[in-house]
Amino acid sequence: MRRPASAAARRGASPKKTGAPRPALILTVPSETSFLGLVREVTRKMAETAGFDLGTADQVALAVDEAATNVIEHAYRGAPDREVEIRLEDRGPEFKVEVVDSGNTVDPRAVPDVDLRRYAKERRTGGLGMHLMEKIMDSVTFRRSAGRNVCRLVKRKAAVARGR
Repeated sequence: MRRPASAAARRGASPKKTGAPRPALILTVPSETSFLGLVREVTRKMAETAGFDLGTADQVALAVDEAATNVIEHAYRGAPDREVEIRLEDRGPEFKVEVVDSGNTVDPRAVPDVDLRRYAKERRTGGLGMHLMEKIMDSVTFRRSAGRNVCRLVKRKAAVARGR
């Protein structure tokens, strides 16, 4: 784990005294499901530090867990020798998490809609990650940048007060 340096720190300047710095963290883990617990714990702690209550922090951690699981299972097809990068940042009014990988690109539009009643009735498992992420977070977007896939998840702090 490492904390990214601010632009001012990279230039050698001292940080501005305009208030407490917003927490930012980059966590890089091997593409193995055994590391998902660490991803959840770090995400939960960062969300709490950003001001979310424990229940909301747990939900955000679940959404990030689902995104990382999708990378391991779909982008990397279970290969344990790759890396998943989790970038967490408190941006004031919103908490932003980016899950970054260098695996196969997966088109989120190709994920079929799920009939949850039928799904539960048939006692099926798996296949709900995208739906959970979109239900929990205020924004879920995907892009390709510099040969890497980036899934950005955003939770607005104002949404907590509205009960979302």
